[in-house]
Amino acid sequence: MKVRSYHPILLISFIFLLIFTSCNRESTLGSILSKETKNDVYKNIEEEKLAATLQSTLEKEGNNFKNKTFLANYYKQNGYQATLIKKFIHDNKLNQLAERLANSLEHGIGSDYFHADNYQKLLNAIISKDAIKTEEDAYKELAQLEISTADALINYSNALQYGVVNPNKVLRRYYIETKRPDSVFMKSILTSTDLTSLLDSIQPTSPLYLALQKELKSNLAVEDQQRKEISKTIIVNMERARWKQDFDASNMVYVNIPAFQLDVFKEGKSIINMKVVVGETGHETPVLASKIHSVQVNPVWNIPKSIAGKEMLKHVQEDRFYLVNSGIDVLEDGKVIEGSENIDWSAFSPDNLPYRFRQRPGSENALGKIKFLFKNNSSVYLHDTPTQTAFEKENRALSHGCVRVAKPLDLAQALFGNGDKFNEIKSEMESTEQMDANDIALSPQTQVVLDYKTINLRNNTLYFYSDIYGEDTVLYPYLKSGI
Repeated sequence: MKVRSYHPILLISFIFLLIFTSCNRESTLGSILSKETKNDVYKNIEEEKLAATLQSTLEKEGNNFKNKTFLANYYKQNGYQATLIKKFIHDNKLNQLAERLANSLEHGIGSDYFHADNYQKLLNAIISKDAIKTEEDAYKELAQLEISTADALINYSNALQYGVVNPNKVLRRYYIETKRPDSVFMKSILTSTDLTSLLDSIQPTSPLYLALQKELKSNLAVEDQQRKEISKTIIVNMERARWKQDFDASNMVYVNIPAFQLDVFKEGKSIINMKVVVGETGHETPVLASKIHSVQVNPVWNIPKSIAGKEMLKHVQEDRFYLVNSGIDVLEDGKVIEGSENIDWSAFSPDNLPYRFRQRPGSENALGKIKFLFKNNSSVYLHDTPTQTAFEKENRALSHGCVRVAKPLDLAQALFGNGDKFNEIKSEMESTEQMDANDIALSPQTQVVLDYKTINLRNNTLYFYSDIYGEDTVLYPYLKSGI
């Protein structure tokens, strides 16, 4: 009988192939769990049966999860596999998530928002050697842990990367387009293979956010009622700092309403700062983002119907020459009425006023010498004013909603630069002659943002401002900080 011989190299290669195949054979979830927990109940866990339990849990208890629709679709597409447990049960990875949820107040969000205590109890039961005693309990608790992990991980990531609330839904007169998490983002969270890196990567990193986070930690370390109130303000502004607002912040005209200040930013640095007057309570300046497309020198003021009815009518009823002396035309069907002092104004009321009012250019014009125009649905703009005394007040919430600027010529120069257009603007603004309204286009158009922050960072220092419109009070309850 002839004995077949094998080449030593082929034999060694075959042995290595067997070892490699054995080492790379994917471990079952049951074997992983029994190894990690030392609980033999998990040894016989069948992944198909667990998938069926997971599907049933989603169908019956989906309303208990914040992201129920996304989770239902995601797990259906992935065969209801418990992928997160399989990826992260080892080396206490899920405990890292539990710790982040428990310590979420470092971001100004209470752990109750993430149901951190419930998650920790569920995780403890799974990893305990003795808590799960039957296979039936194992299937039930594992399905709960898988879905709860997915929901908690998405909630935590969404909150840190996009904010807890959608400001467009909870705040009045907030018109900045703010991005919210979508299914693409949430799927990327669940398909991550490195939980530690993921949790580190979603930490917001803007200078303002990091400064607020540091200040919050300092305040929370002191048991003091005043510090608690300061902490609440910090928490709300951390939430604002998480919102992904859709505008270019490096080059813009930026108004912070509570600060009563305007900055012009070029390449991320403020090149001009000036005082502004903003809307009073009841006539709040809206939060918005737009583009300044032009200015009007020697502006015409088309007086809003609300102001005409509530204020102008009262003045003219007391003094029939008020409109004439103020350079205000009365219009009916778009045509100017001559001799408005002869109208019987006592016959009208704020709710019954058939006329429109328009103030001509001139020294009495409420818009001063120039207004800066940008598209918006609130009919607001930036403008000059003939009355400078308001800029000396500490509380400058005094207008009907538009923003009065203290240095309009400086603002025009920052927008137009030194050239023919700016020279024309400067000449007309400095002229004492009566002139017609002059519209001058701005190209390229410049980003303008009217924002609302009760804390802001200037030169590495945090500045606190009064919550003049009460918006901090509206936002705070959503964050469930428990302070």
